[in-house]
Amino acid sequence: MPRACKSQLRAALLAVAAFPGTSTMAQQPAPQPAAPPPFEQVYKMPVVYSVPGEDKVQVRRDIVYKTVERPAGGNLELKLDVYTRREANPGDRFAAVVLISGGGAGDHDWRDSGVYNSYGRILAASGFTAITFSKRYERTMDDSAKLEDFHDLVRYIRSHAAELQVNADDMAFWGFSGGGLLLSPVVAEMQPYAHAVVCFYCVADVDFPSTQGTDSKASERLSLTAQIENARGTVPPIFVGRAGWDSADLNRNLDRFIAEAMAKNLLIEVMNHPTGRHGFDIIDPNARSREIIQRALEFLRTHLGDG
Repeated sequence: MPRACKSQLRAALLAVAAFPGTSTMAQQPAPQPAAPPPFEQVYKMPVVYSVPGEDKVQVRRDIVYKTVERPAGGNLELKLDVYTRREANPGDRFAAVVLISGGGAGDHDWRDSGVYNSYGRILAASGFTAITFSKRYERTMDDSAKLEDFHDLVRYIRSHAAELQVNADDMAFWGFSGGGLLLSPVVAEMQPYAHAVVCFYCVADVDFPSTQGTDSKASERLSLTAQIENARGTVPPIFVGRAGWDSADLNRNLDRFIAEAMAKNLLIEVMNHPTGRHGFDIIDPNARSREIIQRALEFLRTHLGDG
């Protein structure tokens, strides 16, 4: 190589070394998340993780846990589905995991979706009794009614533990998206039967845009952050699966909840999916999504049953 060329190359390398944040190549734009699939497609999609034995699960569907009056008249039956291992004996009871869906399903029932059907089977095959349930979604419904429905659900599960094959004193609650708000009473009331809380891309506070306009007293009871701030006893262990590519508003609230839990020195474990979208366990079939789901199951095994 000619001496002049060597000098020019050496000067260029020295310039890059002196300013490591620069490059002789044009800066590439940061990757952006792809648009999620249409809702009708997402609704049918299973979880991106599986375990052996999912085909050996018994499902009991449409068990009515409460009947409420519709705003427009008539009654609405709120129902739950129960997932257990098929070979379980009638008298067997297992630690229960209650799956709490978010909103946005329109006229659909999340119980019938691919994601909750597959989670129910995964949990049952893993040795738990999994419960999915329907709830009211009327926009005019106030937060106190949501809390009442949730308390009635838990009361029904515990009072019918034998027929549901549930250990009423060994329960966990797993919230997704807007379902995270219903984890608040679990955190606030510190019931001895609540042994673990799992939160995937949760709405953690009521000032998230989709929850504005709710009544203030009940809304504070639905705020995970407020309940952590006010906690005076033993809060159940918490696992958070965070979607790095979720909306800025949602993650800002979720991060505030995590920070408050850390400040309180609670038992909390956080796994971030840097390129995970809202619903990464359904729409992002990659190693990190599977890793987070697997760790959530291990977390439940640690804190339920003989863990």
